[in-house]
Amino acid sequence: MPARIFYLGAPSRVQLPPEASVVQAIQETGGNTGNLLIGHAIKRHLRAESIVTRGTLLGWDYVAKNFDRVVLGASNFLYRDFDFGRWADFLEATQLPCTVFGLGAQAPDYDRSVEVPAGTRRLLKLVSERSTTLGVRGHWTASILADLGITNLRVIGCPAVYWTCKPSLHMKPAAKHRPLSVAVNGAANGVLHASDSDAAKAVEAKLARLSLQHGYPYFLQNEADLAAIVADLPGAFESYRIELLMDQYGLSDIGPRRFIEFVKKHTRIHFKVREWHAAMQQFDFVVGTRFHGCLIALLAGVPCFVYAHDARTRELCELLRLPYLRVTEARTVDVESLYQRVDLKALEQTYGELYENYIRFLEENGFEHNLTESSRETNGKEAISSRDLMHDNPNHASVPSVKSVPETPAFREAPPRF
Repeated sequence: MPARIFYLGAPSRVQLPPEASVVQAIQETGGNTGNLLIGHAIKRHLRAESIVTRGTLLGWDYVAKNFDRVVLGASNFLYRDFDFGRWADFLEATQLPCTVFGLGAQAPDYDRSVEVPAGTRRLLKLVSERSTTLGVRGHWTASILADLGITNLRVIGCPAVYWTCKPSLHMKPAAKHRPLSVAVNGAANGVLHASDSDAAKAVEAKLARLSLQHGYPYFLQNEADLAAIVADLPGAFESYRIELLMDQYGLSDIGPRRFIEFVKKHTRIHFKVREWHAAMQQFDFVVGTRFHGCLIALLAGVPCFVYAHDARTRELCELLRLPYLRVTEARTVDVESLYQRVDLKALEQTYGELYENYIRFLEENGFEHNLTESSRETNGKEAISSRDLMHDNPNHASVPSVKSVPETPAFREAPPRF
């Protein structure tokens, strides 16, 4: 019989009255529409009698009596400013089994330490004890957890990768027409988290100028200030705000009036995953610094390219073998050159292996699911899932150290030097 699941974490939709502002809608996503893709994917994947989300408002006693297990839809939870002690208290009181999906770490780069608050450590220990495996984003995150004594791990990436519930990606044929239809995304308001903030700011400025000069739509995820301009919200046009935004996006030279026109004309934001996915289908290529902003394009069959500005983005790109460069390697952002060089064969193969690995994660944790089983023959070859992605001491190989995380090629040949 399908389980009754109580869900905490990344939301799958925005539930607000019609009069709510776009800023309130962004807040409702957990501060980033990329969270919607994570939550929506998990709910599509799980076959359950019911999946209920109410935060901790229902109370642990109600949850303990009316649900069979708890699911945590995670993201960059391993971060110094995120203390999940309240969740640990709640879950401990329910005494229910609980499983985490897509747990990740956040730091500027692999060589930076990750401070994990005491409350989050308690949560990790509790989940480790109450699940077969924890589903983590990549090998870097796995190494951090192993250092904390959490070893029953399976590296699954982000559950959003498997949103389609299909065992293979179906990419568009290469576009023969020119100019290409291109979409852009960015994270100009997050450069302080980058491995090199100056390099990240330079890339963000190049992306914004691409949109300005070529008319490419610029898709937002957490940029409440820009969304407020589009919605004509009170206070959005105060001169100091506009000046700060122009500097943030490297567009101070165009003046306030033209900047406001640019934002109103070219920026887009979606609060329904299916609509966001459908919107991506019209493009030939997507480029940006947002992993989920590029992933949603990939799921729509559209090639994409990521400029990785921090460790969490790099980790996901490397695991999936998604074409990327670090922001420190970017000299220019030449859309045509990137499009011609991107090779998705490695990504398509890796996706199939990771998809099968994700199914193993669901089944070893006792979930019924809606993912279509792959019919791909392995011919007896050991899959990436069992070779590289599992750690359950002492029966499996240890989690790779940070130094052993592969530098996955992003192109057919050596990456171009821009």
